[in-house]
Amino acid sequence: MLTAGGYEVTAVTDGVEALDAARRRTPDLVVSDVMMPRLDGLELVSRLRGDSRTASVPVLLLSARAGQEASIEGLRAGADDYLVKPFAAAELLARVRANVELARLRGHHLRWRTALVDSLQEAFFVCDESGAVVEINAAFTDILGYGTEDLPYAPVHPWWPDADADPGAHEQVGDAFAGLLENARGSYTVPVTRRDGRRLWIAVTYNKAEDPDTGRRVTVGTFRDVTAQHYAVQRETALAALSTFLSRASSMPEALSGALDQLRSLWHADVVLAAVFDGDDTPALTATDPDLCWADLPEGRRERLDALRGRPPLTVVTEHSGAGVLLEHPQGPLTLWVDLGGDRPFTSEDQLLLSLLSGHLAQGLVRAHQIDQQREAAIALQRAILGPARLPDGFAVRYEPASRPLEVGGDWYDTVTLPDGRIGIVVGDCVGHGLEAASVMGQLRSACRALLLQDPSPGRTLAALDQFAAGVTGALCTTVFCGVLDPASGELTYSSAGHPPGILVHRDGTVRLLEEGRALPLAVRPGRTRPEAMCSLSARATLLLYTDGLVERRRLPLSTGIERAGDAVQEGRDMPVEELAGAVMARLAPDGGHDDDVALLLYRHPAPLDITFPAESSQLAPVRWALRSWLAQCELPPNAVQNVLVAAGEACANAIEHGHRNAPGDDVRLRAVALVDTVRVTVADSGRWKDPRPAANAHRGRGMSLMRAMMQQVTVSPGPSGTTVDMQMRIA
Repeated sequence: MLTAGGYEVTAVTDGVEALDAARRRTPDLVVSDVMMPRLDGLELVSRLRGDSRTASVPVLLLSARAGQEASIEGLRAGADDYLVKPFAAAELLARVRANVELARLRGHHLRWRTALVDSLQEAFFVCDESGAVVEINAAFTDILGYGTEDLPYAPVHPWWPDADADPGAHEQVGDAFAGLLENARGSYTVPVTRRDGRRLWIAVTYNKAEDPDTGRRVTVGTFRDVTAQHYAVQRETALAALSTFLSRASSMPEALSGALDQLRSLWHADVVLAAVFDGDDTPALTATDPDLCWADLPEGRRERLDALRGRPPLTVVTEHSGAGVLLEHPQGPLTLWVDLGGDRPFTSEDQLLLSLLSGHLAQGLVRAHQIDQQREAAIALQRAILGPARLPDGFAVRYEPASRPLEVGGDWYDTVTLPDGRIGIVVGDCVGHGLEAASVMGQLRSACRALLLQDPSPGRTLAALDQFAAGVTGALCTTVFCGVLDPASGELTYSSAGHPPGILVHRDGTVRLLEEGRALPLAVRPGRTRPEAMCSLSARATLLLYTDGLVERRRLPLSTGIERAGDAVQEGRDMPVEELAGAVMARLAPDGGHDDDVALLLYRHPAPLDITFPAESSQLAPVRWALRSWLAQCELPPNAVQNVLVAAGEACANAIEHGHRNAPGDDVRLRAVALVDTVRVTVADSGRWKDPRPAANAHRGRGMSLMRAMMQQVTVSPGPSGTTVDMQMRIA
C-alpha cells in the first residue's frame, strides 16, 4: 500500500497478496501488472469484481504487451484503465488521479442514492425480469426481516405464506406476483410471513422501469405494513355482516346455522360446530356440515366441546389449528368450535375477532329467541282469528303474510256452516299489514261471521258490516267478498265490497270472472244497500277467491295478475284442490317474496264424498244411494255412474265381509273425489283381509275381478291396521 498524489494506491507484484491486502483495507486504487506469479492481473481483476467488499475499487492494469487486443482483453476483464509499458510517471499519476476521482464520484452517487432509498419510510425493492428481488432498502428489512446479505431473493420468495399450511394465502400472493410480472403497473394487498414467522399484510405499489445503460426492464416497487388496518377493517366488516344477518334472521335455528356459515366463510374453515347443552343427555349439535350429529364426532372433539363449559364466556381457547369459545344461549350453555384444518395457526388477531363475533352472536341469539316467542304468540292469535280450524269438504286455503318475522297480517278467509246446510264464504283484506291490521281483521271477521249466521244474505251482511266498520279504527277501505254457497246445487249468491273478482274455471277450461254485485269498500259510505249477484258452479268447476296481494304487482295492471291467476287455476284444474292451492301460490309468488298479505280460498264442486259407516250389510243400500246422488252432481255419463256404483258396492261388501268378519260393526270409510277427467273411489276397512279361495267355492271370490272390469285402475293395499282399495276411472 502506498500513497500517490494523495491517494492510497495498492501496487501489485503478487496477485494473491494483493487480493488479501485489498480485502483487509479497501484502497482508492489498485495498480497491477498483467504478468504476475500465482495470480495474474486479469484473474486478480475478476476476483476483485466478484467480492462485494472490493467490487467498486478502480483497477489500473500495467503491461508490456502493446496493441489493441491486449487493451480490450484487460478492459473486458473489468479493469478501469490499461497502461502499456514503458510509460511516464506523470502519465501514471494522471491516470491514477482520473480513475480515483471518477471512482469517488461514482461512489458518492451510489452512497447518495442508497441514503435516499434508505430514507424512505416505505419499503423499497427492485425485481429483475424473472421476478427475483435484487435490491432492497432498510425499511424492507425492518418490515420483513430479510436483509441485503442474502440478495438476490429468487421466487418463490421466502416471505410467501407456506403452501401447505395456508394454501389460500399462498395462492393469493402467487396471483399478485403473476400480475406484477405481466402488468406495467399496479397495486395489491397481500398476506406475507415475516422472517420470525408472524403474519403481516402489506399494501404493494409497483411500476416497470428500464435500465438506461443495459436496456433491461426491471420492476420498482414500494410497500407498507397495513396489518393493523387490515385487521381493523376485517373486524368491522365481519361484525357488520354478522349483525346484518342476525337482524334479518326470523328464528333462532336460522340465526345460529347462518352465523356458523358466516364464520366458516370468514376463516375458510373445514367445519364450524356449535353444541347447546340444554340439560338432555345429548347436546343439540348445529354444524356447517348438515350430516354431522353429536354421535358422529370423534371422542376428542366431544370432550373439547364439553370442556369449554368450564371456561369463562367469550374467552377463546386455541388448540393446533382450531379455536373454541363459550357463549350464553337462551336454552343453555353453547360451546362453539372453529376447525381450520391442516397446520394453519389460529393467530391472536383471529382470537380477538372470534371473541367479538361470539359476543354479537350471543346477543343475536337472545333476540332471535324473543322473536320466536313473539311469533308463537302471534301465530296462535292469528290462527284463532284467521279462519276455521276445520274446513268443509272441497275447500283448500293458503295464507302468506307480508310481515316478517311475526307472520301476521290483515287478510283473512272464513267458511261458515249455516243452519240450512249452505256454506258462507268470506275473503277480506284490511289496509296495511302486521299486528295493527291483524287486530282490525279479527274484529271484522268475527262480526261478519255473526251477521251471516243471523241473516244468510251476502248483500245485507256487507251492509251491516259496513256500519260496524265505520266505528272501527283502521277498517276504512277494507275490501270483502262475501258469498253463500249451496253445496248440493252449486248455486252461489255473492256480494263484493270493492274486492277483486272471484275466478270460476269450468271443467272445459273456460274462465269466468265474478264481477257483478260490486260496490265500494267498507266504511267509505256506510248505510247504503249493497247489491248481490248469482252464479252456478257447474260439475267439476273450481272457484278461486283471493286478496290482491296474490295478483297485484308493481308496474303491471291488476288485470294482468288476475289473468295469470285464472291461467294457473285453468292449468291445474285436474289436480286435487289441496295440491292446486299450493301450485297457484308457487306460480304467482314474486321473486323477492310477497310485499303484501295474501289469502287464498279454493273450492271444487262438488265436494268429495266422505262416508264412514258400520261394517254391516244393512248399510250398503244407504251408502249406494249417497254415492249415486254424489255421482249425479258430478254429471258423469250414465255408464260411468253404473260402473262406479258396481265397483264401489263390491269393495264395500268385501270390506264388511272379509275385513270385519271377526269384528262386525267396526267402521268402513268410503271417499270419492271427482277431478276434471278422473273419478277416484277409496274404500278402507280396519280389519284383516281374507285371501280369496275361488277353488273352495266357485260362486265366490269374483269381487276383485268385477272391480277391475268396471274401473281402469284398482290397487289393494293390505296392512296390519286394515286394507285400502283404491279405484280410478277416466271420464270424458
